[in-house]
Amino acid sequence: MTNTPKSAIAKLREKSEASEAQAKKDKAALLKAAVEEAMTSTAYGHVSAVAREAGIASQYLRTLIEEKEPGWLDRAAEEREAAKAEKGSKPARTRTAKEGEGKPARRTRRSGAAAA
Repeated sequence: MTNTPKSAIAKLREKSEASEAQAKKDKAALLKAAVEEAMTSTAYGHVSAVAREAGIASQYLRTLIEEKEPGWLDRAAEEREAAKAEKGSKPARTRTAKEGEGKPARRTRRSGAAAA
């Protein structure tokens, strides 16, 4: 080709390449933020909730977390299990009658409908 002004197609190609590069930067920033947010809590379902909010598959987010910090997911699961075991070791609270008879408290119907 000769030194002619850029065609409309060439200009669109350049614009497309620039926007593609920006999209890649934005996606990388999104994934980094999602990994950091997911690692702020070991609560059950937190990683999945962050993945859902970021619009990515939860397994992909787990893979990214493992790449950043190997073993973090296992430690988080251990923390949840330890918390569950600690919670389970406390005596269960039961509803008892006000008189202290030891019988469970009677629950009344909220709707007032008669029992069938």
